[in-house]
Amino acid sequence: MDIKDVCDRYNRLYTGAIADMLDKKGLRDQVLPYYISCFTKAGRVSGLAFTGQGYPCADSTANDTHKRLAMLDSITPNTVSVWSCGGHTGAAHWGEIMSTAARERGCMGAVVDGGVRDVGFIDEMNYPVFAKFKCPGSSIGRWDIQEWQVAIKIGNTVIYPGDFVFGDIDGVVVVPKELIMETLVAAEDVFERESGMRKELRSGVSVKEAFEKYGSL
Repeated sequence: MDIKDVCDRYNRLYTGAIADMLDKKGLRDQVLPYYISCFTKAGRVSGLAFTGQGYPCADSTANDTHKRLAMLDSITPNTVSVWSCGGHTGAAHWGEIMSTAARERGCMGAVVDGGVRDVGFIDEMNYPVFAKFKCPGSSIGRWDIQEWQVAIKIGNTVIYPGDFVFGDIDGVVVVPKELIMETLVAAEDVFERESGMRKELRSGVSVKEAFEKYGSL
């Protein structure tokens, strides 16, 4: 699998078509919660999940910088950094410096079940970050990175390293690694048929006629 080609093909689609294909497979918990949305001008991201887990910190003198640096140095190309933040809402868990470091290592963007800051600087990089909220507060002494490249959970979605992450204006969907190509091909077929149906509906063809021609989507 040429992951760069796969990302390019997914980027021509949209999350709704991909989510529908996963629903048809009985995988109905692959869409991240509604509150995970894009906070940057760059509003589309795709790549293999590089997962991380962190938790609230009770010790204000704690400092996870050494873990943060080790995590950033371990990021691989064509990934999306995906973080479960343990329900913490008191700080930003992602920002401009992390975006810069991750991008330089080939990371395509971030999806964070927590806060983001430095959005203006991130926008200057044209880098996509999906998050739960914005917050200017530092996570140091409030929240600690614990581990990365492990199974995590955001909402009802379990995300494993190497799963495929795709986000756009509507939200974020996660494709299990073993279904990346199957889901892509099925969604491309739906996309083509929808395009044909859309064109005919705009030309005045009845909904019934268009549906009979293009079938169930």
